[in-house]
Amino acid sequence: MSEAAEAATPPTGSAWQPFTFGGVAAFSKGRLTRVLLVELLATVVVGLSLVWFLHGAYGAVIMQAIQEMPETAKIDHGHLVGIDTAIIAESKFLAIAVTPEPGSKIGQSADLQAQFRQDNFRVCSVLRPDWGLEFGYAPDASVMLGQSILEPWWGAWHPVIYVAAGLIVIVLLFGIWALLAVFYTLPAKFIAWFTDRDLSWGGAWRMCSAAQVSGASVMVMATFLYGWGAIDLVGVLFFFVAHLLVDWVYVIGGAWKCPRGELPKPNQNPFTA
Repeated sequence: MSEAAEAATPPTGSAWQPFTFGGVAAFSKGRLTRVLLVELLATVVVGLSLVWFLHGAYGAVIMQAIQEMPETAKIDHGHLVGIDTAIIAESKFLAIAVTPEPGSKIGQSADLQAQFRQDNFRVCSVLRPDWGLEFGYAPDASVMLGQSILEPWWGAWHPVIYVAAGLIVIVLLFGIWALLAVFYTLPAKFIAWFTDRDLSWGGAWRMCSAAQVSGASVMVMATFLYGWGAIDLVGVLFFFVAHLLVDWVYVIGGAWKCPRGELPKPNQNPFTA
């Protein structure tokens, strides 16, 4: 194919799928609404995978911990009271411990560990059990934590909590992808300039936004593999790094597949009329 013919060739396919380099490149010429629609579908899939994981991996552990809570348990003026012995509910994914003794450690091996202590609430990971986030109870709080209170509350609100988590992920992904697309735009423009491709700044941003959908599919796969027990938390971190590399691969490949710019026309010879 001649350079002139290649310059007139549009990106392969239309802007509807971001899973090939030509498909990603097509978004550089597509409308913004098409990019947003594809991103919306992708973020919904990511949100649904998270809801699936929360329900399957955390729901049963939370219910077990609730069913073991004594009726006398409560938070009274910033202190956990009414619990005589430690309560632990755990799985591979989550451990919930209620420990009335001050400064006690649960020493569990779950990937995520939540501990209700006498004066605060602590969350940590098995990767760094000696480091975690601690939140003190409100000094004027008075909350009953008995089974008869928590079980119907959880039964009524856990679907709302799951859906809210999914919606939060959708909103966050839209914001994160928009910012990352700005970061990816400059390298995409450099590749387009170096290879004589037709790629505007706005087209580069749209293309880079669409390129991240393939990376998101890697994280969806990681969520299901983790939920099925096929990989551990370290494997999830590996997939997280891999999905960023996939983003870069599609940004570079998409810029390379953009059509060549029109060749400059030679100046007409004034002596040939």
